[in-house]
Amino acid sequence: MRRHYRSSSRAFARLLPALAPIIAVGACSDSNAAERLGAPRVLAVTILGDAGDPRTPPVREALAHWNDEMSRLGRQVRFDSGTVRNDSVPDDILRDASNAVLVGGPEVNALIAKLSSEPGDIVVALSHTDLISFSVPWRNGLKDVVGLRRSDIPPLSLPNTVRNVAAHELGHVLGLPHNSDSTTLMCGRPAPCRPAAFASTTPRFFPLTPSDERVIRSRWP
Repeated sequence: MRRHYRSSSRAFARLLPALAPIIAVGACSDSNAAERLGAPRVLAVTILGDAGDPRTPPVREALAHWNDEMSRLGRQVRFDSGTVRNDSVPDDILRDASNAVLVGGPEVNALIAKLSSEPGDIVVALSHTDLISFSVPWRNGLKDVVGLRRSDIPPLSLPNTVRNVAAHELGHVLGLPHNSDSTTLMCGRPAPCRPAAFASTTPRFFPLTPSDERVIRSRWP
């Protein structure tokens, strides 16, 4: 029996070089299948602005908040943590896009074209002017944009505002529309949305509505 075991071992050892490619292909296939079935899709975010800009940490908080929400809703999509590039978009281009975004004017396409060479799927542009923060909804294969107004004047100067405005605009990127409930994240024009909780010194994000959750579930796998 002992001699038979050694003989079998030698025979198996001789087979290993032939089996190795099969084993490798099988492992690769299993890995690819696991990626297709379980790995989340990651959307890369570029933050255009100074790394020391006070809006950068709240933007990253908003990205992390959406990742938590996507996990809670069982969706297989995530944002990365955001890569800061010390660059900017001219304020007049951002203002023109902000004014045109609701009707989809050519100014929005001009902004997207200008940012086409920026890395990532989504660009968050930190403006230095007084505009209405805006976003362009996700369209696969095209650059998506969030523009944030200056934060040294109200309302973005209020303690709890930047993180919620950033999360709100990212909600539009993900396909969510406005609603008129000022206690929820996606309240927006034409409704007046200035809840006192914006001024709270306790960090918090406003919640999604059941309708928002249905949209996310239907739009994202």
